Amino acid sequence: MATLKRTMDQAMDQDEGYEDEGENCPVATQDITLNLKNRGKAIASANYGPENPKLPNKQYWMEMADEWGVDAEDAKMSRCGNCAAFDQEESMLECIAKGIGDEGDPWGMIDAGDLGYCEIFDFKCAASRTCSAWIVKEEEEEQEPESLLTIKIGMKDED
Repeated sequence: MATLKRTMDQAMDQDEGYEDEGENCPVATQDITLNLKNRGKAIASANYGPENPKLPNKQYWMEMADEWGVDAEDAKMSRCGNCAAFDQEESMLECIAKGIGDEGDPWGMIDAGDLGYCEIFDFKCAASRTCSAWIVKEEEEEQEPESLLTIKIGMKDED
């Protein structure tokens, strides 16, 4: 009952965007109704899925492969967890935990779903899913060695 009351209160009091209380938490992390609405938009407009990532989901991955012009195995490599718009910073996870509240084990839920926040569609998202709006995350460039000097010990040049 507490969840229903909280959801109704949130629906009546919140606008889209960020909370006004200086919390810097996206409203969708605190408002389950808004979160579900935004997730629905991601499903409808960007094929967010698959519904259960633990299943083979052949049809889903074939659709994504066709959209991206790759094979299904390559499509499976593009997940929310490695999307540039997927936020799992500690401050965002704190927002998600706060929104889940004391009605369950927020950190257990975050860990179980490997949750983060989709900054494109503004909703809590599981790392094992994907959508057609997936953005490549640039890997950090390899560090250049501090010195280009190479010393060969015990080797004789044969020039």
